[in-house]
Amino acid sequence: MFEKLIKNISQDWSVLDKNELKSYVLSGFIFLELIGVAISLFLFLILNLPVSFVIYVIIGFTISSILESIIVYNRDYLDEKYGLFYNEYKGISYQGLILFFIPISIAFAFIIFPLALHQGGICSAISFSLAALYPAFFMFLRINVYKNENCRELVTENENGNKITEKVIGYHPVIYYIFGSLISCHIIGFSLMKVIISFIGNNLDLIYFIYLICSLLIVSFILSPDIANKLLPFELKRINGLKKFLIIGIMMMAIMGLLFVSW
Repeated sequence: MFEKLIKNISQDWSVLDKNELKSYVLSGFIFLELIGVAISLFLFLILNLPVSFVIYVIIGFTISSILESIIVYNRDYLDEKYGLFYNEYKGISYQGLILFFIPISIAFAFIIFPLALHQGGICSAISFSLAALYPAFFMFLRINVYKNENCRELVTENENGNKITEKVIGYHPVIYYIFGSLISCHIIGFSLMKVIISFIGNNLDLIYFIYLICSLLIVSFILSPDIANKLLPFELKRINGLKKFLIIGIMMMAIMGLLFVSW
């Protein structure tokens, strides 16, 4: 259902002229801002957070709205450079989705910042906000891994040795981004917070740096399905293989969590 919605949206603004596109961008900007205001009101009225914290959320969604508007308005240039659309599936490509993760992650970070600040102070707020940004920017640096033509086709052989090309879900970036963000905000957030606190307190401990490096490697591994596919004995491009990979990721996160508690 999500992918169908994305296809419909991308199919609309991929053919708009400049005047129609301006109206479309303005509507999208207003819609995102309303979401930011709704979340801000929730934080203020339900969680009883200070007004200053609510301002962070509004700023985050404003930045996100501006960046997403820029992406939509510059669709031709970005399509030429990154392959924003994919004709075979009549909609936005996997690479196109990754471009939108950057403004989404910024809004996410601005939501996390006041919550972490309220719970654990400035070190916590900085650490978990940076952890929220990591998956989107890492995926952008490896955007070619998620190309539709690279990951949505699976070549296999039948009993007669003939090659068969299957259309599969592939390395769907939405799944990897959500899962990677959850793990990143857990293990990278905690480890980075420990490093910052120990550095400020002049009590640097090598174990915290090791934990941070291990956390970065784990999240990077989760967000690198092409590498994982070469190391694991099952196919990540298929649904069953993806499910197994998600279970492995949860186990790795749990192990790192137990180590963090013991340290």
